[in-house]
Amino acid sequence: MLLPLVFLAFFGILGAQSRLLQVQNNTFNSFFDLSRAQIKRHNLSEDLANNVEVALNFERTNWATGSVASDRFFKAPTFNASVPPGTLLSVEEETDTSNFTLPPNLALSRILYVSANLNGSIIPTSAYILWPWQAKSFKDSKVNVSGVPVVGWGHGTSGLFGECGPSHIRNLWYQFSAPYILALQGYAVVAPDYAGLGVNKTASGEPILHQYLASPAHANDMFYAIEAARTAFPELCKAFVTMGHSQGGGAAWAAAQRQVHTPVEGYLGTVAGSPVTDIVDTIRVSPVGYSILAARFAQGMKSVFPSFEPKDWLTEEGLKRFRLYQSLSGCNSVELQLFDSSFLFKSNWHESWYMQKYRDLTATGGRPISGPMLVLQGMSDVGVNPHIVETWYRKTCSMYPDSQIQYAAFTGVTHVPVLNAGQQIWLKWIEDRFMGVEAEAGCHYQLHKPLRAVDSYQTELAYYQQIALEDYTVA
Repeated sequence: MLLPLVFLAFFGILGAQSRLLQVQNNTFNSFFDLSRAQIKRHNLSEDLANNVEVALNFERTNWATGSVASDRFFKAPTFNASVPPGTLLSVEEETDTSNFTLPPNLALSRILYVSANLNGSIIPTSAYILWPWQAKSFKDSKVNVSGVPVVGWGHGTSGLFGECGPSHIRNLWYQFSAPYILALQGYAVVAPDYAGLGVNKTASGEPILHQYLASPAHANDMFYAIEAARTAFPELCKAFVTMGHSQGGGAAWAAAQRQVHTPVEGYLGTVAGSPVTDIVDTIRVSPVGYSILAARFAQGMKSVFPSFEPKDWLTEEGLKRFRLYQSLSGCNSVELQLFDSSFLFKSNWHESWYMQKYRDLTATGGRPISGPMLVLQGMSDVGVNPHIVETWYRKTCSMYPDSQIQYAAFTGVTHVPVLNAGQQIWLKWIEDRFMGVEAEAGCHYQLHKPLRAVDSYQTELAYYQQIALEDYTVA
């Protein structure tokens, strides 16, 4: 084995010596500065202005193709208002993977298609398809797995604006937490950006507002993305599983609820990681900690309730920052800097009629589901309260005892890392669905514990993938 490695290294050196190496950039590729007028108008301290600039330049550096405003892929075509959801609008069959931080031997496509929001309005939406090198094989499966098996992936919160769509971000937002792993295992990953992310304007220039945590709408995005992807790529299998995390975990749970009244052929089940269930209960647990949600909900609430105004929830100072937030089209990193204080929000915002009604329209849990569901939940999750998720799991099972729900809880595990801790479990669960293995009847709870002491494990994601432009940087 040594000799081939020596030869590879030797030829690598020869290749490197044939041209002058360039220094790998370790700084941001974006150089945005707030103007003095912006800083004064929005009442920002010098420190806060600096933090917003750093966060925004970090986000923009990790755009794959520049702003969505200049990427022709995200320009919605004109289509007839009578076109049904699931209609394919356009296809980018071979997306340039050099703009992304993908593992070797994965390919990428992007599509635009028609989806439906919480109000039932049809809207153009973007999605990506992540392709494996070879399709996973399911020999002797009881399911008709003809073609490339599909997992519909619902991402967690990435932001509220067009720039925040995962198909526009170099690492597709969740990288090795789920989509890369699924594709490397042989699944085609069909992943919507969610309406309002990626494509953020209609063909006529009307803004498309992202309806944050509108789980039924996000479930629509998932189902219709799969339908449109199959139109674009007939080699995709009819059989599919849905999966999501956090915001996408709520979408995955909502997919199981949707399947009761709007069944889709080929659906095999869903995996809901750290799922958002009852948003009002979640806020009540920590109204100060979750106050940032007021800004997230305020962005799209007017598209659901035309009478809503952000001033109903935000203080005067909060409104100033909200307007800056909108003008910058910042994503999570910028949002966490701007909305860092509870004084930006009115104390009773989550008790308003709008929030209560929105909860009624979007809640997951306590409703019937179709097909098997796997729930993954970290017991040390501060993003999605584990007690609330377990409560709604138990309520659902009590109200609908025929539900097939496997609940996997993980000791000492936090929000996104539950996908790492539970990777063996969810990969086997998905494989079983494609093999036609019958899921257990009823509801089953299992608490998983680590091999070693909880505090000996790495807790959070401690790296961010950076694009490599020179061969020596990946030696």
